[in-house]
Amino acid sequence: MTWIYQQYSGEIYHDTKLIGHGWSGQGIHKNNPASEGIKNLGPIPRGYYKITGENNSKGPMTIILDPCSCNDMHGRSAFRIHGASRKDPQHSSEGCIILNRDIRREILLSHDTDLVVE
Repeated sequence: MTWIYQQYSGEIYHDTKLIGHGWSGQGIHKNNPASEGIKNLGPIPRGYYKITGENNSKGPMTIILDPCSCNDMHGRSAFRIHGASRKDPQHSSEGCIILNRDIRREILLSHDTDLVVE
């Protein structure tokens, strides 16, 4: 099964089932496909990613994403799925996908490693 993140709406699906909502990017660039090439502000670029593990680099249950070489990454890198900052939630994302802890847990427990950003 595949995880699907809708860049323009922040919706996350497990195949066809809507699991929840999040966001990527900040300010006027949040969930804005036209801004995906703007480093540190725009959303995660559309394309294919592998879920390759987890760490605590951006807080508990940070999910590591490895982009397909076929993606146009606009010179951007180090994308993750993590939770919002408690101190400044609206500035939590420099392009990473922000999802709550329950959704991140569900992603990890599924053992499905394909993520498509549309």
